[in-house]
Amino acid sequence: MERAQGGRPSGLVGRVSAMAGELEAAAAPLLIFLALLVLGLWNLGGPAPWWDEGWTLSVARSAAERGFYGRMLLGEPAPPGLEAAPIVTLPVAGALRLLGVGLWQGRVYGAVCAAAAVTLLWALGERLYGRRAGWGALAAALLLSMHPQLNPLIQGRQVLGEMPMLLALLGGYACLLAALRGRWLWVAPAALLWAAALITKAQALPFWTASLAAALGAALLLRQWRAAGLVALAGAAANLGQGSLGAAVWWLMPPVVPGREELAGLMEVIAVVPRAFNRLYALEVLLLFGLPTVGALMWALWREARALPRGGGDAGAVARWALLGLAWSWLAWYALLSVGVPRYLLPVALVGALFLGALLRDLTGGLDPRATLAAMAAPLRRGGPAPATAGGRWSWAGAWLAALIVAAALPLTALSYARYYVERDHAAERVAAFLNTRTPPEAVVETYESELHFLLERPYHYPPDPVHVALNRRGLLGEAGAGVDYDPLAADPDYLVVGIFARGNDLYAPALDSGAFRSVLRDGDYEVFERVR
Repeated sequence: MERAQGGRPSGLVGRVSAMAGELEAAAAPLLIFLALLVLGLWNLGGPAPWWDEGWTLSVARSAAERGFYGRMLLGEPAPPGLEAAPIVTLPVAGALRLLGVGLWQGRVYGAVCAAAAVTLLWALGERLYGRRAGWGALAAALLLSMHPQLNPLIQGRQVLGEMPMLLALLGGYACLLAALRGRWLWVAPAALLWAAALITKAQALPFWTASLAAALGAALLLRQWRAAGLVALAGAAANLGQGSLGAAVWWLMPPVVPGREELAGLMEVIAVVPRAFNRLYALEVLLLFGLPTVGALMWALWREARALPRGGGDAGAVARWALLGLAWSWLAWYALLSVGVPRYLLPVALVGALFLGALLRDLTGGLDPRATLAAMAAPLRRGGPAPATAGGRWSWAGAWLAALIVAAALPLTALSYARYYVERDHAAERVAAFLNTRTPPEAVVETYESELHFLLERPYHYPPDPVHVALNRRGLLGEAGAGVDYDPLAADPDYLVVGIFARGNDLYAPALDSGAFRSVLRDGDYEVFERVR
């Protein structure tokens, strides 16, 4: 009788406990996402806008307010050109239509994508390495990124395509993991998300392909035939689906202004740059900001490679190989061929944070501060470190390595947040307001500071898109003699605005030196010049 009476409550308690565990498991990612979203939305319009954001914002405003997909040029519709892909630009346009035209409104979509992508990173870390590794991955992504262009929270608060692409990629890997662990129907959303990533930024295609090749090879070596079939099926479906998804996005677009220019030479400027100048720059970035990530990727590769000859293994091994294939192939491209801009290393930093979190967990006894401090103190005791501890003979060395990583990375990351997260620079809005209210309605404004374009209510003019390639040759490739064939007086402007981009490239220096303009306003990084008639 006692057993019967005792069995009932224990069964009920067990069920309640199981339900509580399920609720906790479901609530954790939602709470993480909401917390990250609040962090992303705070002071969203404070950091200054910049050149890459301006083109997408301009096209998004045209789609939201004027009913066409393109830019404005001298007050007339003009073809699109340097903006992000439509799958990014259209949600930004939706935000502008819903919330109004402004900088923070245009950045909302990126902030949502960043919060979701980092939440997925946490979930993947938890499912592939355990709960504490998931928290380690979250901490590594947000607190150990060092450079602002490698920080997903800071990068997500800009109108760029990287975070939407990474969200789709990570979502695809999360769905693949679910399929590998028995829920094969998750292959469909994996393929759909990967197709979305591929049409978000074409740059992802070779590295995503390498990741699937790594996963397929690992599945075959581990003799996981079902996993190999699922990887092949998901990859084939994504490749086939990207065309259909692109067509669906195109169907949703407003009318596109025809006449878009092809940018000849852009690949040679940013994607395939085997010049010593850029190789040294990329190496410098890696040495200054990427060593913890590279070390974690080496550790993860060694760990997974050791398991291959034994065969079998858990289903998560195939997913880990997929993520390693993505990170290592992207890292190889960055080091050997990219132009070297830190922003192009962001996918490696974000995916690498998953492995860095797992490494830090192993080095610190499960992210245990007390155990870490005890291990660090072991060599300082009389007689040196104990011959063996719960963490192994060399646990003290691992603890010191983890402390070194945190001590080196955390202050630099804090500086990034201080500079690019809490700043309030509204100079662009003030300059646009000056031009909109203190100049004649028909006054023509010449400026290559594209972040001003979507704020201006005056007709404005800017150089044709091929000028961008010429300027990159001069600025990014170090070709001091690269010529730029552009006459800023051809459009007969009444005002000229020079900001960071034009000033850094000396685009308007000849016109200013000629005495054709006089300065009438300085505000932040901008200077407004009036035409001398």
